[in-house]
Amino acid sequence: MQPKSKKVASLHQLSLSLKNHPVLQDITLNIYEGDKIGLVGPNGSGKTTLLRVLAGIYKNFSGLFDAKINYFFLSSPGSVTSPHLKIIDNIKRIFYFYNITSYDEKQLFHYLEEFQLTQYLTYDLSELSQGFQLRVQIVAYLMMQFDHALIDEFFGFGDKFVMAKFEEILNTKLIQAKTLVIASHNQQLINKFCNRIIHLDKGTIVKEEQIINQ
Repeated sequence: MQPKSKKVASLHQLSLSLKNHPVLQDITLNIYEGDKIGLVGPNGSGKTTLLRVLAGIYKNFSGLFDAKINYFFLSSPGSVTSPHLKIIDNIKRIFYFYNITSYDEKQLFHYLEEFQLTQYLTYDLSELSQGFQLRVQIVAYLMMQFDHALIDEFFGFGDKFVMAKFEEILNTKLIQAKTLVIASHNQQLINKFCNRIIHLDKGTIVKEEQIINQ
């Protein structure tokens, strides 16, 4: 019998309301190092809200939440960025959120060039397409080299360039992540990268599956 992996996050009877509307109800979930978890469910089922709790963005919940690690949160535009800041300032904002106090400027500009962002450095984020806004988050992720990642469903926001780059990152860096939690309607993606599937509906966990032979 193999020893159990280290528990990296635990939620017990966690509930959360936004604007007096319950969006998560009685969530109990343990996440272990090595887990690749897919969150699935209809729109409004609580997938994004659960990711934001795990990322430390939402704190006004009832119940218990304990995390032993920090996750990088890759999400739809506006979740961790500001539309009124320039690209570099948004990247610094993301660094600040994750307590990153120093970075390699040469490496940063290498990624900015790779993601075709250098010609837009004087633009506010709100002036860029959602695909370009996602590029900013991906550059920040690559700079920080997180071992644990949360990924929200953003495939409807990205252009072909972003999606190709993101798939490349999934197949190289993220597949090697110690812990991965991804919310997606793409069942093929979930089956390829995940070993656990959590089904959400109306803010509750209604089913959990284990995927064998990943």
